[in-house]
Amino acid sequence: MGTSYKYKRDASRLFIALRDNGKRYKIYIPRESNPVIDGNEQEIDFIEQEDFQYTFEWNGKRFHCELVARDQNKATVHVNGVEYKFSLESIFSYIRKGMISDAEDKNTSVQIKAPMPGKIIDIFLDEGDLVNVGEPILTLEAMKMQNEITADCNGVIQKIRVNHEQSVMKDELLVEIQSIDV
Repeated sequence: MGTSYKYKRDASRLFIALRDNGKRYKIYIPRESNPVIDGNEQEIDFIEQEDFQYTFEWNGKRFHCELVARDQNKATVHVNGVEYKFSLESIFSYIRKGMISDAEDKNTSVQIKAPMPGKIIDIFLDEGDLVNVGEPILTLEAMKMQNEITADCNGVIQKIRVNHEQSVMKDELLVEIQSIDV
């Protein structure tokens, strides 16, 4: 029998930052590495921090940033004297407020099916959890081998159709994910 392990979710946060001109930035801030903005890891060095004022270095340039105003999830900042207004949204509030495009193709349900018959050994996530592409959802044991079933898209776990220790057939529906295209 293969080794079993408990998958621990990263405690990092994923935000959607909307600028006043409508441009969206997907910002992922891991605990122990550089921030990821729109899928690219950014090397940002924070130099100093005072009350609502920050100086940081990015791409060989130094930036002075000052938080001028904040009202709930809206922020006004000055970066090197230029004013920017942002609305910061978590994935869940982004969905709840209906800010994702009305187009159905951008917000669809994705079904994860069993690639082979087997038995569900572990379920790592719960309904309502945020999931990223490639993140493990559950473990399916087939022919004494454990197969990690991963997410095909970024989204929210809509429905888990199986239980721990349940036997499943090939192509049986395991999980439904509400896809998020940000």
